Amino acid sequence: MKINLRKALTVAKINFTHLTPAYIITTFMLLIGVYNIIACLTGLTDNQYVDMGNYLYMLVVTAPIFITSRNYKKIMCLNGTRMDFYWGALINYIIISSFVSLLNIMLYKVADIMFGPRLIIWNLVEIFGWYNHGIIIAFLQQFSFLILVAIFVHSLSIIQGSWYGWLTDILLIAIISTFIPINTLRNLLLIFLNIIIFQSNAYMQITSCLILTVGIYVLNLLVLKKRRYD
Repeated sequence: MKINLRKALTVAKINFTHLTPAYIITTFMLLIGVYNIIACLTGLTDNQYVDMGNYLYMLVVTAPIFITSRNYKKIMCLNGTRMDFYWGALINYIIISSFVSLLNIMLYKVADIMFGPRLIIWNLVEIFGWYNHGIIIAFLQQFSFLILVAIFVHSLSIIQGSWYGWLTDILLIAIISTFIPINTLRNLLLIFLNIIIFQSNAYMQITSCLILTVGIYVLNLLVLKKRRYD
């Protein structure tokens, strides 16, 4: 798969420029986080604070949706190619996942220093056990998980409107509805989640997420080649 880095970077820049809805949604969620900490500090609620850094995850989820649904056609109209879009979007997700991972850890650290003695702070890096391995490993664990999420959402979004998109939606609903109630299948789902999120071996968790990310995005290329410009 040949990559034209200059064009891919141009596509990534266009994508970032046209992500206003994702930025607005994420900003709104961050404002909720600001309200939560004010409410906790002023006694309007109890002393359990959901760290505002958690809300940054919304950008990881919403960005791929708008990149695939709105920006793809813009890039094609600007004489971009499918491969330019493919690599450009990947650059977007690497940057977004890195940014969110770093900023979330920073916000959690600041909140812990400033409000730790007064509040019980809930942050996913702590809940998932990533912070137990130190800041650098926590960043890598969070990054690997977030880019997996971004690529999954990207791949799911780009197939919408096609027959295989509808089939995938039905299969996902069927999997969720059958895996949760059936004990054996639920255990398999928990094993999978343990591998990509709660795995105590940080290197195994990082490797598993990155392998899945690469696998999904390679399959995404096959879908992209069949997608129409409109």
